[in-house]
Amino acid sequence: MKIKALLCVCAMLPLLSSCGDKQQAAANLPSWLEADSAEAIKARLLSDFSLTFEEGAEQIIADHPELTIDSVRAFAEKHYVEVMEIDGVLRMHRKSPRNLNLLNPAYNGGWKFRGWNASEARRSYADSVIRWSKGQLADGAAKQMRVRFSIDVPFDSALIGDTLRVWMPYPMATDRQTDVRLVSCYPTESVISSPERSAHSSIYFTAPAPEHGDTAHFEYVVDYVAHGAYFSPETILSGIKPYDKDGDLYEKYTAFDNRHIIRLDSLAREIVGDETNPYKQSELVYDYIIQRYPWAGAREYSTIECLPQYVLDEGHGDCGQVSLLYISLMRTLGVPARWESGWMTHPGELNLHDWAETYYEGIGWVPVDVSFGRYTNSGDKAIEKFYSTGIDTYRFVANKTVGGEFDPPKRFVRSETVDAQLGEVECGKGNMFYPAWSRHFEILSCNPVEQ
Repeated sequence: MKIKALLCVCAMLPLLSSCGDKQQAAANLPSWLEADSAEAIKARLLSDFSLTFEEGAEQIIADHPELTIDSVRAFAEKHYVEVMEIDGVLRMHRKSPRNLNLLNPAYNGGWKFRGWNASEARRSYADSVIRWSKGQLADGAAKQMRVRFSIDVPFDSALIGDTLRVWMPYPMATDRQTDVRLVSCYPTESVISSPERSAHSSIYFTAPAPEHGDTAHFEYVVDYVAHGAYFSPETILSGIKPYDKDGDLYEKYTAFDNRHIIRLDSLAREIVGDETNPYKQSELVYDYIIQRYPWAGAREYSTIECLPQYVLDEGHGDCGQVSLLYISLMRTLGVPARWESGWMTHPGELNLHDWAETYYEGIGWVPVDVSFGRYTNSGDKAIEKFYSTGIDTYRFVANKTVGGEFDPPKRFVRSETVDAQLGEVECGKGNMFYPAWSRHFEILSCNPVEQ
């Protein structure tokens, strides 16, 4: 049976201290207090692969009594369930029993491609931006948002006398996210990151660790205007120009300067063939991904050595994973592409979300949301293809890169080593991983804006 080898966690993250320092790590600390990056990632692997193979197979067979343990082994060979050998024990990803129903064609209800069964609400979000772009709807492409983000850290004896450092994602000023205004925050002293020092937009607080029986509370309320955008194929094709390949923008956004953005020459050429038009290449890459890689519950990104390669190897991916595959393929083709992420704020669908942007000379940056796919059930070609050249108004953008530095910088390993959407907390002893604190993101108001 083909089993994935244990990742070399020491190579996956820059170590935060020397080997001698690591040996001095304090003993008997809570498991969520991470002082050493390599040990932290290995602990996260064990948490993600919390089931032995036999335990996972038992759960799967309980849902599908017709199966045997040999059937489950066959599913692992096909990557319908994910397994890994850790410390000599074959283990199963904790989400695999649920993911099986998404990935096995016999169980997923005839899945066709991403977006094929889009809800009426989702289709309406695209339609409103398209109609606004045609001058048919004055308030279809902007929303005045007020949101609250908060983090609560309960008392723990390991924190006595310590100081908490807290970073929370904060709306970034962009062409599609304007009029950002801090309304209130607690504690009242805060630092909003500088875009010159970090491509992760954050608000930073410090406060003493809570006393016994107390909870340290951090929050902010912010206003911003979220703008949708739509670039019709006709607009792009008529306005696109040859790239200035000597320019800084082209050099920066066609580089392979991150371990999650990689060259994929043979695959890229297989997808586009002889096509040389950047927009048409993007459409081919977009369709290739949405037709072959269904969504499934993801592992901790910090435990994955290379996210686009993970999609290719496992045959599935969540929004961020397929977006990085798209970006990798486009840069391989010499088309500038970059990351954008934060939250999707659609009514009833508040969640983390990642997508991409592609740059066309003469047009500018065009949003591309691979995960939303093609809305073929809309009966309208513009709505069907909206998310390969457009984006709706329900977004909260906080990041323009993966794995960047924070402002001010963190001392210890990040909880989110790739993205920055949930927030980060650390104390003087180490990073505080998620079981140590809770976060809340609330939409306080969302009102259409006429443009």
